[in-house]
Amino acid sequence: MSIEKSEAVILKSFNWSESSRTVVFFTLNFGRLALVDKGGRSLKTKRGRLIPFSRMEITFYHSEKESRGYISDAELLEVFSMEKDGGLGRLAYSSAACELLLKLLPEEQPQKQLYHYLVSFLKHMEKDDKKYLPAVFIAFYLRLLSQLGYHPSLAYCASCGNDINNTTTGNQVFFDVRRGGIICTTCQKPTDDYISFPKETYKLLSALQTASLNEAATLPIGYQKAALLLEVLTKFIGNQTGDSMNLNSLAFIEKLKNGQQ
Repeated sequence: MSIEKSEAVILKSFNWSESSRTVVFFTLNFGRLALVDKGGRSLKTKRGRLIPFSRMEITFYHSEKESRGYISDAELLEVFSMEKDGGLGRLAYSSAACELLLKLLPEEQPQKQLYHYLVSFLKHMEKDDKKYLPAVFIAFYLRLLSQLGYHPSLAYCASCGNDINNTTTGNQVFFDVRRGGIICTTCQKPTDDYISFPKETYKLLSALQTASLNEAATLPIGYQKAALLLEVLTKFIGNQTGDSMNLNSLAFIEKLKNGQQ
C-alpha cells in the first residue's frame, strides 16, 4: 500500500460507524476517489478537518488490491464561504454540482481540467451576486456534460443536422430527450414527446453552452426559467445514462422559483 498526496474537493461522505465514514473526493491527480476516514467523525481526531466546499491537500494510503484506501491527513488550502446574500441558493447550487460529479465521474480517472473548473465554479458561488447564480450553475452543468462526452445538440437539429436558426419557425423550440437535442420544424412529429420552451429561453441555453463562468455571471435568470432549463438538462442526461438524474440538492430551488420570476 503506497502513500499518496493530491489536492481534492469533497463530493459526499457516508457515515458507517459512530466514529468513521467513507468520503468521496474529486481529486486533482486521481479523479473520483472514495477513501475510508477512520475516526474522522470523532472530535478527538488529530488530523486536519475535512470541510465541504473547500480545496484541500489530502494524504492517503492507496492500494490497487483493496477497494478502499484510507485518509492519513488533510490540510485546508482554501475554504469557499457561502455566507453572502442568497446563501441557501449558493449552498444548493454548490451541492448540486458535487452531486452531478458524484453521479457522472468515472472512478479513479484523472480529470484535471474539470477539477480546476469545479474550483473556479465554487469561487463564483462564493462571490457572485445571487441573481447570477442560476446562469453560472447552468453553464457549469453544460460544460460538465460536454467534458464527459455528453453534448446536447442545441445549434443543430438532433435529427437532420441542419442549423436550428434556419429551420425552426414560430416562437417555440422543441427539445427531444430521446434524440438528445433540439428538433427543427421539419423533423417534428405529432406523436413524439418534446419539452418546449420559448425561443428567447432557447437562445439563453445555447449561449450558456459556450459561455465561460465569467460570461455566465453577467446573465440574470429568474428561478422559473432556470428550473425549466434544468429540467431539460436533467431529463437529457438521465436518458443518456439510463439512470435517474434528479438532483436532491436542487429541491430547494423548487421553493425559490415560486417566489421569483
